[in-house]
Amino acid sequence: MGKQPDNLYDILEVSPRAREEVIKAAYNALIKEYHPDRNGDGRVARSLNEAKETLLDRKRRTAYDKDRLDLDGKVVGDYRVLELIAEGGFGKTYKGEHILARAPVCIKHAHYVSPQDEEILLNEARAIWDLRHYGIPNMRNIIKLDDGSLALVMSYVPGPTLEQLVTKVGRLDAEHVAWIAERSLNVLKYLHYHGVVHGDVKPQNIIIQPESHTIVLVDYGLSIIRPRADDRSVGFTPYFASPEQKKGSVLVPQSDFYGLGMTMIYALGGDVQKRAVPTKTPDPLCDFIKRMILFDVLARPDWEKEDLTETIQTVRKESFGRKSSNLKPLPTI
Repeated sequence: MGKQPDNLYDILEVSPRAREEVIKAAYNALIKEYHPDRNGDGRVARSLNEAKETLLDRKRRTAYDKDRLDLDGKVVGDYRVLELIAEGGFGKTYKGEHILARAPVCIKHAHYVSPQDEEILLNEARAIWDLRHYGIPNMRNIIKLDDGSLALVMSYVPGPTLEQLVTKVGRLDAEHVAWIAERSLNVLKYLHYHGVVHGDVKPQNIIIQPESHTIVLVDYGLSIIRPRADDRSVGFTPYFASPEQKKGSVLVPQSDFYGLGMTMIYALGGDVQKRAVPTKTPDPLCDFIKRMILFDVLARPDWEKEDLTETIQTVRKESFGRKSSNLKPLPTI
């Protein structure tokens, strides 16, 4: 068939999300105008035929899309893509670097997204654009690629996620879970003060930095900025989402507390399906977790009545005899 045009979807004037019937309709409309038998442009007609043949063949379309959407080794704006980090529903996340500064960055490429999904990604950028905290990635840039897809550029955060850590080494010591919770609460306190509810606190979104005993809370795609009574949840993760979030109700700070409490159960090796804290967990820490995961959103802690960053320090003192773990070594991956 020869070298394919740069963007087959643009040739047919359709979205990369277009269904087969849409592609067929677009081709039929355009070929009428450009067919050589009607004094049309033969080169354009050939391009239309090549695009149609590829995009209406599922295997060829899949291969074409894979090559088109793989950014590894490519240049995006002022950044060079170095390697794939993860792949999810919205697209792929890469490690990259600024071409001139040679500074590492995280590039989140969103492809196959609907206009609604695109709004979620832009919401992620808006949620943390002006926020500066050790536990929050810095937003660097938003780039619209030639095919219309979005790439969010953020600071690169090294370290495993809590999920990766637990998957590799098993359940964590309760004292480790306590300091991870304290660092997470510190981030949530900052977010909530600035009117941002994260909306997706879970093990996959907490990056652990073992040597410094710090964490970074990532992925703000489901965040709500200054939630109002008519706001609704746009998505959730089973087990870690609060009851009100599963119902699609407005998110509040207590929704994040629920997610953190369930994350603590997960890290301790408990049963997240049954919301069961392991029996060997120190009582003060167990009681703290249970307060975080109460079904009644109004019964959970409230920043206006209680500073949870101070509460968790008291819990650590009562549970382990000290407020600091003195950088107690974490199991390594």
